[in-house]
Amino acid sequence: MLLLKDPCKLEVYILFYKKKPMLRKRYLSQIHNQFRVHSVCGLLGPRQVGKTTLARTFAQEHFPNNAIFFDLENPTDLARLENPFLAFSNIQQKLIVIDEIQLRPDLFPVLRVLVDDPTKKNIYLILGSASRDLIRQSSETLAGRIGYIELFPFSLLEVKDS
Repeated sequence: MLLLKDPCKLEVYILFYKKKPMLRKRYLSQIHNQFRVHSVCGLLGPRQVGKTTLARTFAQEHFPNNAIFFDLENPTDLARLENPFLAFSNIQQKLIVIDEIQLRPDLFPVLRVLVDDPTKKNIYLILGSASRDLIRQSSETLAGRIGYIELFPFSLLEVKDS
């Protein structure tokens, strides 16, 4: 039996030693439901709570081979977004995932224009920190177009079910 008093160490054990990713089915369902209403879903939460893993799992389950990822901490992805309107306009995949969106708040007006274009059928899953500034910036620009999900660290039920 494994006894770890520190919840952070327990999370590390679960994620890395068991080699089995946490599914977090509740959040996957919430993302799916947000896309029924909105073209943009904002997945917000502190660092290292599993936003990127959750986004990849969602893409694999709901959009296999039909999703593209942009990590805004990756210099290659930043270069691809030199002209974000042109870059996003030419994407054929249905789901566009943008990780670390708080690093490029200038993307919100571009997303608004693309979402409002009836010829574009993309949906956007944006990931970022749950800062008040990010929520304010995105809600002002994407009002009525975005739904938010706040991701929290693993709950006891999620750990128990793994």
